[in-house]
Amino acid sequence: MSEMRRRETPVRAARYEDGFRVMQGRREYVTYPDDSSFRVWYSDVPWRYESHDHSAVEICLTLEGVVEYTVNGTPYQVRRGEALIIPPDHLHSLNMGENSARYLFLFEPETVFGMRDIKIMMQQFNRVFYLHDGSEAHERVRELLLKAQGIYERNDAMWNTACYGYILQIYAVLGQHYLTSARLKQREPVGGVDSEVITAAMGYINSHYQEDLSLDDVAEFAGFSRYYFSRSFKKQTGYSFKDYVCQKRIQVAMDLLIRSNRSMKDVAIESGFGSVATFNRVFREKKGCTPTQYRAIYGTY
Repeated sequence: MSEMRRRETPVRAARYEDGFRVMQGRREYVTYPDDSSFRVWYSDVPWRYESHDHSAVEICLTLEGVVEYTVNGTPYQVRRGEALIIPPDHLHSLNMGENSARYLFLFEPETVFGMRDIKIMMQQFNRVFYLHDGSEAHERVRELLLKAQGIYERNDAMWNTACYGYILQIYAVLGQHYLTSARLKQREPVGGVDSEVITAAMGYINSHYQEDLSLDDVAEFAGFSRYYFSRSFKKQTGYSFKDYVCQKRIQVAMDLLIRSNRSMKDVAIESGFGSVATFNRVFREKKGCTPTQYRAIYGTY
């Protein structure tokens, strides 16, 4: 019954001067300028955004006054010059008070979270970062955010790629200065497994995702037993074999849904899901909507 109610929840779109905000229930589907996956929202208007979540990373940089957030039940008062970084799929609300101004940075995380050293520390990165200590690292993050906003506003050539360049630098700062224990853990050896072998296995998956890949197939390619390869792959990448393959197929499907008019059957086959039923089920589990809804939302706006 709850699943039926979720399917019947209407999609709502609100138009703003610089884009759309698309909601279905409490789920927001972040929209982006053409051929990009990065957006900056500026606001100095008092307003309350009710609890919602989305697949994007959200970063608030307060310019004036205070922006009040609640993330997974924890309150934050983000004051002038402070930043709050919210990982994907974390329930949050925000309240813009009088005489406040902020930038909201929203971006899809696959490019950043695909970096191997970030994958290894995903458990540590999947937390809220509240940067308010005035440290050199805090100021560096603020500087990088303003540089990204400047490129976004000027619409420079290759602005999307340039903005992600600054975001990658921000995550490097976070890892170096705020995740010390995780950084030390990262230096531990990977169980004697040559990391180049795991990298080669990842490349094999990226080239053969359309096939009926099994853990045994890729373990044999890597030259390890099923159990040893599975354990080493998770330790090296931060993902289970199944999750990594699924993530790859979902990414391919998302691109096909947005950039082509291929049928759902063709998208399912070309992204490696084999059947439309499996494709629909897995896509909904991972993205919170059906492939048809995803295409309608992102294809329209």
